Amino acid sequence: MTMAKAIMVQGTMSNSGKTFVTAGLCRVFKQDGYKVAPFKSQNMALNSYITEEGLEIGRAQAMQAEAAMIPPTHWMNPILLKPTSNMGSQVIVNGEVYDNLSAQDYYKIKDNLAPEVMKAFRHLADENDIIVIEGAGSPAEINLAENDIVNMGMAKMADAPVILVADIDRGGVFASAYGTIKLLPQEDQDRFCGIVINKFRGDVEILKPGLKMLEDLTDKPVLGVLPMEKIDVDDEDSLSDRLNQRTFTEGIDVAVIRLPHISNFTDFSVFELIDGVSLRYVTDKRELGEPDLILLPGTKNTMADMEWLIESGLESKIIRAAKDTRIIGVCGGFQILGKELHDPEHVEHGGDMRGLGLLDTSTVFQGGKTRTRIHGCIREEHNLYGLENRQLEGYEIHMGATTNLGGAVPMIELSDGRTDAYMTPDGRIWGSYLHGIFDNEELVFGLVHDIMREKGINPGENHLSVAEYKEIQYNKLADLIRNHLDMDQIYRILFDGEKPHENKQNDFEDKVTGETAAGTDKADSQAEAAKANEESSGAAAAETGCGGMKDDTSGVGCVHIYCGDGKGKTTCVMGLLVRAAGAGKKVLLHQFLKDDSSSERAVIDKLSGVTVIPGAKMDKFTFQMSEEELAALREENNARLDRIFAMAKDYDMLILDESVYAMDMGLLSEDKVIDFLENKPRHLEVVMSGRNPSGRLKEHADYISEIKKIKHPFDEGLSSRIGIEK
Repeated sequence: MTMAKAIMVQGTMSNSGKTFVTAGLCRVFKQDGYKVAPFKSQNMALNSYITEEGLEIGRAQAMQAEAAMIPPTHWMNPILLKPTSNMGSQVIVNGEVYDNLSAQDYYKIKDNLAPEVMKAFRHLADENDIIVIEGAGSPAEINLAENDIVNMGMAKMADAPVILVADIDRGGVFASAYGTIKLLPQEDQDRFCGIVINKFRGDVEILKPGLKMLEDLTDKPVLGVLPMEKIDVDDEDSLSDRLNQRTFTEGIDVAVIRLPHISNFTDFSVFELIDGVSLRYVTDKRELGEPDLILLPGTKNTMADMEWLIESGLESKIIRAAKDTRIIGVCGGFQILGKELHDPEHVEHGGDMRGLGLLDTSTVFQGGKTRTRIHGCIREEHNLYGLENRQLEGYEIHMGATTNLGGAVPMIELSDGRTDAYMTPDGRIWGSYLHGIFDNEELVFGLVHDIMREKGINPGENHLSVAEYKEIQYNKLADLIRNHLDMDQIYRILFDGEKPHENKQNDFEDKVTGETAAGTDKADSQAEAAKANEESSGAAAAETGCGGMKDDTSGVGCVHIYCGDGKGKTTCVMGLLVRAAGAGKKVLLHQFLKDDSSSERAVIDKLSGVTVIPGAKMDKFTFQMSEEELAALREENNARLDRIFAMAKDYDMLILDESVYAMDMGLLSEDKVIDFLENKPRHLEVVMSGRNPSGRLKEHADYISEIKKIKHPFDEGLSSRIGIEK
């Protein structure tokens, strides 16, 4: 089996843009039809993520996997170092805790971990066409070169060419790029295939003479200059620029306490996406002011950070603010909210300590680490933002257990029977162990709108979808990479000077899903013949949809319509969705005229490879709506349709449930849908359902399945049943 092609992204320093460029290349290669995966052999970061297998990796690799449109796995980050002090880290190998080691002790065992690194790399290489490897820090840390397994050492093990990313925004870009290359031995210098200048502001024409001199001095081409552009993807660690946001602008003032050992601050990124919310980070008691909401983030050392809160004076400021301000803690922040912290086994600090005392809870740190993805629901007796019984999901990464001393109110009941979160009786202060809890959009909007109403602000309508927002950002990043880097040269580097298969560099709309350059490399004569047949018939297929393909239909998407007056249209659609997701296809789903509460969503929202665009809020049936309400719904549906069509090119299947009925009722533009079908990406499978498809719509379908009612218990007075009809 031919292994994947590999290319590596290294930087002149930390925060030069390695993570950013790696994610961008992953999305570009994915758009160009390749199976691509990110890889970082060793990551030092406090932002981590729990995979579906319950294993821990760096958050950056999870973000890059999203960009590559694949599920994150522990193979992408075999070694994760989570600093616990200035001198030591918790070492995580293959997603599980290995030990707490000082820097000196870690370097003694580092060579023993190289086989684990290569095992993970080969696993990914066997399953993908391209691996984009990210380095760490700078390869010019010559004191660490002997035992290096993350920069040039990794490049050698993977036999990967290296792109060097240099940050021009900090100044000294020519010196840092030249010095990084020239400090290394010749064999390492030879691995550099080009330089990327990142975070440029201004006229690139003025920069060009310097670029030419840099090329002459280093004998390396400049592959491009990336302009400074606001693209919002998850940051890797505490060097993140977003942590420098200090000022309140307008609307709701949300203050995050920037603890010294802050971790998983990406839990709060969603607040930055909400109109009328200003998010800032606080490191000094003078900066706190009078926020509407205080957020206490996760931390790798809860007790040390509690000491810092006391010493900095922020403890007393937060306690005083609690009289009027809502306060929420996540993970370590949840522990800090309690009355007592106990560490009898010296897991992180040792001894006993008071917390903020805002929740009547006690935390005892223990040796075992809780590490799992989980879901639960807000307990039904609570009217918290009107979300009682609402399903939530997230992941836990923590040492220790938190118990109720008697006065705290249990808030979230997990699927395994545990209580996750506690709150005060008035619900204004609460804490949870669930990272990603604010990715549950109904919860974050319920919280924000509750604060807005309290302040006399009209919340209005905000139809944010985190999944949709992320897709827009990843595609913006891919566009930035395409427009400013020499992708033709990067492809030549990847494929050893040979031009990859032509179809691989066309726009994504022209791709044949499932084709890969690696597959071309591995093809035997029979596969080559099949490819020739495909190329000769491809034009006809593009004109006629499924019907134009006589032999090979693997790369052509068809149009399905499920219609009729019988029960089962959505059931059929969801069955097709599961089949496609099970085959590894990426599916984009939206349900018109529905309120996102149907039972299948509890499973489908969690399926790997499936992105669900939430529907419009439906407080009443359409026949109960006024003309003004119907007009507003029509406008909202069509605006959402435009966004869905813009996203669809990056998916294998688009499902528009009840779209046919929405068109029939005049609540969705049939012209927009038909125009899209006539110009849709060739690879895309489009599935629609609903009653009464028009003749025009039927003409554009390859499949039409009518479900006819013969008998239905509704006619005998039987109401809808959860899990059957709804």
